[in-house]
Amino acid sequence: MAPEYAMNGYLSTKTDVFSFGMLVLEIVSGRKNIDKHLDAEKTDLLNYTWKLSEEGRQMEIVDPAMAEWDADEARLCVQLGLLCCQAVVSDRPDMYTVHLMLSSDSFTLPKPGKPAIHGRVGRWMSTTTTASSAASTANTATTLGTDTMTTRASASAAALGGIAEDDSRNSISISFTTEGR
Repeated sequence: MAPEYAMNGYLSTKTDVFSFGMLVLEIVSGRKNIDKHLDAEKTDLLNYTWKLSEEGRQMEIVDPAMAEWDADEARLCVQLGLLCCQAVVSDRPDMYTVHLMLSSDSFTLPKPGKPAIHGRVGRWMSTTTTASSAASTANTATTLGTDTMTTRASASAAALGGIAEDDSRNSISISFTTEGR
């Protein structure tokens, strides 16, 4: 899930691009986004892939269980996955460009920027609680053992600081804040 959607409810066409990029990295590596069974450096797939790519060792992320694979295609997939997961939303390619990158033999991929999420291990919120996160936490009731969560829509809208009015005018984002999604 794109961080701008997960943290602020902001939804755009680039939200799906981020998810597609993560999916590509998960397929190439054969592992989940977060794997707590690995050592700390390798726990977060996106950041570990970025680190390897910056060091010129991106091929180390490829799933060792794959018997045969094309190194050029694997390199393309890793670079494409990182391009789709860039922190700056406007730097992410749109899906039409992703399609061109995958279907063209002569398309040169640009160097990806830093990934969007750094160390999403553990809780989403830090130990420092802001007024908006406190309001959100106070108005969220979680029933343990049943995976149900009840959120008051008005509290969610207040906790988001009017994100629907400030950052987006599409109906999906507005329904997000008014319906408690």
